[in-house]
Amino acid sequence: MELAVGLLAVSAAVATVVLLVALPRIGMPGRTTLFLRFAAVAGVSAVGSSSMYFIYTAGGGILSLVLGDVAMVLAPSLLLVAVSVLEGRAALRTSLAVVALALIVAVVTATVPLPGSLVVKALALALACAACAVVAFRADIDPFAPVRLIALTTAVFALYCVARVIVGVTAGWTSALYLVGFSYAPATVLGGVAVVLVGAAAVRLRFGRREPVEEIVCPNGAAVVVGDWDLAVAAYGSDRVHELVAQLRQAARDLDPRALDVPRGAELTTPDPLEAMGARLRAEYGWEAEDVILLVDGSSTAAIRTQTGPVRRQRWWHLGRS
Repeated sequence: MELAVGLLAVSAAVATVVLLVALPRIGMPGRTTLFLRFAAVAGVSAVGSSSMYFIYTAGGGILSLVLGDVAMVLAPSLLLVAVSVLEGRAALRTSLAVVALALIVAVVTATVPLPGSLVVKALALALACAACAVVAFRADIDPFAPVRLIALTTAVFALYCVARVIVGVTAGWTSALYLVGFSYAPATVLGGVAVVLVGAAAVRLRFGRREPVEEIVCPNGAAVVVGDWDLAVAAYGSDRVHELVAQLRQAARDLDPRALDVPRGAELTTPDPLEAMGARLRAEYGWEAEDVILLVDGSSTAAIRTQTGPVRRQRWWHLGRS
């Protein structure tokens, strides 16, 4: 019992330190900065887990296995937070879920012998990767190709983790099929490939060229935007205001799946869009009264064009979102 408690404390400390390094002041840095920070720590966690597993196979004891499993689960979990932040979603609840998942894996690895703990870790990995794939597939982020690469990579790894459990349970953990395709060596190779692909996607997101825009017609009174941009930037800072705009656009898509982005806001066809958007942002995104007061009807400000203007292209799956 003392060993399990000690290992749990160490694992909790590791998970907490990783999150504190990645998330010193949530909401303050820009979205791209936070994304790169989370993605970098996710990569470090993946590499660290491989190191811990190597130490374990060399006789390092249960502590190295616990740390390896925690780091392995943190890698896709932090990538999930990174993609969520990049899209403008609040990261606090997702981060708390990441900590909880890491602690569950730590407890199971410390108290349940192999292969039972391996099953739990693999399923936790599948859950984190699948969640990241879903968020990335649904994200409306330019450039889009790197986000799609992250989604495909995490989706494939989620399927691999599920297949690993199925093969181990049905064919046996010492069967030829498991040893060839799902043991430590092939899993490490596939994980390394995933890290490289996600790293390339992160670099492309940071330095890649944005996709071309298309022209739309923005009718008077159909847009909700941040009105006095200079005042908002002076009060909140540029990064925070851009985060508010991202949340505004996400809330618009929540209310109207065909909502389109316009400069500093979104165009939607919901009745009484200004009132509806204010209520949605207060209820789902935690906006305060001083945040909502920044919103104005797009036809009353020069912040948008009321004829044709460029916006980002809508992704096909947003047409079915509710």
